[in-house]
Amino acid sequence: MFDVIRCTGAIVASWARRHRYRCGVSLGRWTRAWRYGAGRLSADEAQRLMLDCRYPAGWHPLLVLTVEDTLEQARQEIADHPDLSRLVADGCARVGDKWEPYCGELLEARCWAINLAKNYAADEGITFVLLNDEHDSDR
Repeated sequence: MFDVIRCTGAIVASWARRHRYRCGVSLGRWTRAWRYGAGRLSADEAQRLMLDCRYPAGWHPLLVLTVEDTLEQARQEIADHPDLSRLVADGCARVGDKWEPYCGELLEARCWAINLAKNYAADEGITFVLLNDEHDSDR
């Protein structure tokens, strides 16, 4: 008798956990949709929204160019500057619209975005200090 009660209790608990999880996921999606409609998405929410739409759209990219990764790579080459993240984001936006990978050169896409950020900085009169130049001037 206790086995039947325990088994039934486990089934009900499993059902409740599954539905609580599904309701939480649905609520998160509705919240992101509402914030998208209101124009108040954070960067993390926007990325999550893109991931939510990826499977229904049939979009399965192998390479993802992100501002964070490109900025991290740029900081290995360029000394930190207040405008660096904005210019790298602009470079990534342009590369993302124009890049056509043919052999998985994500590194090349990042380098292109960093070079665009340098060109944008030069156009705006911003001077970046290249880390290699700092090391070479010490010699």
